[in-house]
Amino acid sequence: MAAKKKKSNVVGLNPADQIRQYLSDNKEYHNDFAEEIDYVVSSGSLLLDMEMSGGLRPSVIRASGVAEGGKTSCALSFARNFQKMDNSMVVYVKAEGRLSKEMIERAGVDTSEGKWCVRKTNIYEHVLNFLRHLVQDNPTGCKYLFIIDSMDALVRHSDLDRPFEESNKVAGGSTLSSDFLRKIALSLSVGGHILFLISQVRSKVSINPYDKGDPRLTNASGGNALLHYSDWILEFQPRYSADFIKEKDDQGKEGIVGHFCRVILRKTPNEKTGSLVRYPIKYFRKNGESVWTEQEVIDVMTAFHCISTKGPWIAFSDEMCADFDKNKIEYEKQHQGIEKFRKYLTSNKKLSKYLYNYILEAFSK
Repeated sequence: MAAKKKKSNVVGLNPADQIRQYLSDNKEYHNDFAEEIDYVVSSGSLLLDMEMSGGLRPSVIRASGVAEGGKTSCALSFARNFQKMDNSMVVYVKAEGRLSKEMIERAGVDTSEGKWCVRKTNIYEHVLNFLRHLVQDNPTGCKYLFIIDSMDALVRHSDLDRPFEESNKVAGGSTLSSDFLRKIALSLSVGGHILFLISQVRSKVSINPYDKGDPRLTNASGGNALLHYSDWILEFQPRYSADFIKEKDDQGKEGIVGHFCRVILRKTPNEKTGSLVRYPIKYFRKNGESVWTEQEVIDVMTAFHCISTKGPWIAFSDEMCADFDKNKIEYEKQHQGIEKFRKYLTSNKKLSKYLYNYILEAFSK
């Protein structure tokens, strides 16, 4: 004899009220009543912000790529801007020796106790349990940016003391990552946190010489779970001679003063998948000014005819001058040579910041 269906004891409720009643009785199983926290954190690069719709929101982001491609520097740039929010903290898991005092000084992150925490561990289970604890037991409502540098350096506890002649568990780390993200990804983003995962790119050997691959996919390490749960996947590319930036000094001698960092957006939530971003880095800068935003401003303004070049002279357009006058922004209309124009924008922080925000706002519309 078939079992009878159990009917609800709630009488006279419409479907919407019945749903609310059920959710209220089962709060431990969902996040529907949680107030979603939304914000945007700048990458520190105008060009990258433009492609990322202003920057990074609460989510899981994955940065993969070659050594010295700019992954850690990019993460620290996000961290510096993240710390500007109230009740926010960056937790950096140093699973390898990449993070240095010089990198921290260049990034300009706030290393005070209430804004910065470095955990020096590479034990997979300990890292994941630590992050889950901070997300699920968060009485002050603190917003966290977790940076794991790198996923490749993490090792399972059971493999730590295993003799070298014995093989480690195949895909053990990938299994743990999948289980961790399945448990934490939703509550992490809803709670207003960001998880920044850094990993390397695995070499891919194809027997088909005509196989170009799927531009939406990446061959980064760590398993498919990281690919699935990540809202963003940034793949940092190798640096070639054409990526170096040269400039003449006061004596007319040319030298390398920076380079372009090249990033392919392998996965995005804003239909920018497959885009290549090439943003400039200026050497010997500190306090979060490594990204050469003045050069970015010049490139964008040139492309959209906000500045014009006649011979050696560079000048703001009449439209830009009218906007400066309207907003009471001090400026010099003409400049002789690109180097002098760069130096002018570098020394005029108020104007540079105004132009940065002006361009970003224009593209957001």
